[in-house]
Amino acid sequence: MDIAKYIGQYLLKNSFCYIHGLGNLEISKKPAFYDGKSLQAPTYEIVLSSGGSIDDNFANFIATNEQISISKAANQLREFSIETRRSLQAGNEVDLPGIGKLMEHNGKTIFITDPQFRYTPPGIPTVKNSKQLDDQKSASVIIGGNASNSSSSGSINWSTIIIIGVVVLILAAAGFGIYYYTKMQPTPEAPVTKIDTTTVKDTTATPIPISVDSSILKAQNDSLNALKADSMTANQFKFVIGTYAALDRALNRYNKLKLAGTNVELATRDSLTYYVLTIIDCKPVDTTLTKDSLQRFYGYRPVTIYGQ
Repeated sequence: MDIAKYIGQYLLKNSFCYIHGLGNLEISKKPAFYDGKSLQAPTYEIVLSSGGSIDDNFANFIATNEQISISKAANQLREFSIETRRSLQAGNEVDLPGIGKLMEHNGKTIFITDPQFRYTPPGIPTVKNSKQLDDQKSASVIIGGNASNSSSSGSINWSTIIIIGVVVLILAAAGFGIYYYTKMQPTPEAPVTKIDTTTVKDTTATPIPISVDSSILKAQNDSLNALKADSMTANQFKFVIGTYAALDRALNRYNKLKLAGTNVELATRDSLTYYVLTIIDCKPVDTTLTKDSLQRFYGYRPVTIYGQ
């Protein structure tokens, strides 16, 4: 399976392509500039950044084109990422057909755009207002009288237009006169009813002091402080993406993920079960979505939060 080919296709379609373990490829526009002789048009280049988020869109794109499952496409994509990093660390260049190549410079992975790369952003679609054109044609036919005569002679009945204009002006003047007359009429004042204050009783309730136990107040304050914690602040979570009964198997999985650039740890609770953990910064409200994504990406179920 030629993953490199699909990277270029997905990038041109969506203007970005995130590859786990390598980074995010994105099409960037370089503004027009004056070279001292003439104004050069804007150009586009592809840049590689370390940012990005885990999703299944690219794996789904590969699966659709190859007619395979998303999990199999995700495994192929992960193997491509591992092999690419090995090749780059060995000092080799990885060519992505049609868009450029990946290489390592001073210990950092960079992307060199192909000099022949050309990108044209999608245009903005326009929709002709055919209904408005039809209405204008219909109005012209009605004003001109007979439709066949109007189309054949091409003349306009100006007398009919003038009569319609006069009628519109008369109606507008009548409406303005009615509005002005209505505004000039005095508004009748509402009758004033005097209230005898001597017969009105004071219904204001007298506050009754309530004695509250200090322990109850402390519990309420602790609850309020807990509610004030911002649940939208990103925290560091350790997700279990592998459970093994043998240490050598856990180390093998840990080394592969580490080589792929994944932030992982190895943990054990009872020296009989070993856990491979991936560390991700996310919001507490997004942990369920993150679990689902990790389950599909790593093919491990169920993904849980270590220690919970």
